[in-house]
Amino acid sequence: MARIASIAVASALALVPAEASAQVVTDHLVGKYAATDDGCREGAAEFEIKRGVIEGPALHCIFGAVKDPAPGGTEAYEARCRQGEAVHFGTLTFDLSAKDDHTRINLPEAADWITLYPCK
Repeated sequence: MARIASIAVASALALVPAEASAQVVTDHLVGKYAATDDGCREGAAEFEIKRGVIEGPALHCIFGAVKDPAPGGTEAYEARCRQGEAVHFGTLTFDLSAKDDHTRINLPEAADWITLYPCK
């Protein structure tokens, strides 16, 4: 009986690193952002990145498993994003090459990048 319990615990722990690593990697992105570089003054479209979630005007993305990074300071995650009524599954990419000034995100199935500036 103890052996079965040990196997069950070991199996459960083997599944944790992939899930946990995706969330830990995003800690450096957690915070509030604006679509303009005015420091999140009133009226600017605001976004918030939480652990594994991005929320913004008509946008809600849940992301998890880390995808292989592309060269040039990017991070990529498997994601499900809702924009208005549309739901997209695929790769959510962060361009962190100029992170101190701004972060760019590319949503699944989107051609254009969204530039986000940290709130001050």
